[in-house]
Amino acid sequence: MTSRQLLFFITLVKSGSFTKAAEELFMTQPGLSYAIKQLEMELDVPLFNRNDKGAMLTKYGETFLPYAERMLSEMDAAVRAVAELKNPMAGKVNIACIVTFAIDVIPDILRAFYSDETNSQIDIRLTAMQSTSEVFDQLGSGRADICFSYSKPENAENIRISEQELVLVVPPDHQLAGSDMISLHEIDGEPMIFCLMGSPLYEQTIKMFEYDGLAPNIKLCTRDCSAMIAYASLGVGLSVVPYATVAQNNSVRFCHIDNPYCLRNIYISRLQKQQLSNAAQYFFDFCRYLPKSSHKIANV
Repeated sequence: MTSRQLLFFITLVKSGSFTKAAEELFMTQPGLSYAIKQLEMELDVPLFNRNDKGAMLTKYGETFLPYAERMLSEMDAAVRAVAELKNPMAGKVNIACIVTFAIDVIPDILRAFYSDETNSQIDIRLTAMQSTSEVFDQLGSGRADICFSYSKPENAENIRISEQELVLVVPPDHQLAGSDMISLHEIDGEPMIFCLMGSPLYEQTIKMFEYDGLAPNIKLCTRDCSAMIAYASLGVGLSVVPYATVAQNNSVRFCHIDNPYCLRNIYISRLQKQQLSNAAQYFFDFCRYLPKSSHKIANV
């Protein structure tokens, strides 16, 4: 039994399809089918029920799954441990974050981190997710050593490292297009483009309106900030988005918002029960002692 077989098995479980799993693994479907068949022959039990709808775990597969995950994790930890003995300041650090952080928060941190040449052998691997729950799943499953988010996951060490400003986006011909600072009362009743219900941005924007005693006129909800900005540029409605997503967009204008909820905290987190590699711990401590900053920009 090899680590590749375990990786193939776990990937197939998560995707539920030989076709999807093969794509994720950058291999052919027959090659994946053969590898899984070899694993089943070695264990002398069927791990999957195969049908037109995909691949479903058998009772044997369900029993084997948690052990496979632990074995693969331990193998990875063993490789890391040996690599760290060879060079304590080298290694891979897996990070998960909200997708908007990949635009402003993470680049600033990495720029500061790699400005010290002694950190050049630490390989930061970033996975950007759409939702907080996806980020926390990356951390909880061990696929990420560290995560950045707007919330603090349970059973984790959480450090506030920064804050992010939300701004109002309006079309260029809107009456508020030339305003630097506005109150939400000035847009009361106007159609709004929101992020999907349940998303961190949706919840934060609702808090902003509730603080001012207002109910937003939500015209539609969409998945990402780029779509919210595009709709705003067309005059479909106004949007509230992180400044970094709109700062360099000439198709719209943005205004600062006079509201305490226009700023939201940004946290770096690691699981308390998980022992980080030397490289991951070094990066976490580096972020811990970064000067606290606010991601704002002047309206020009």
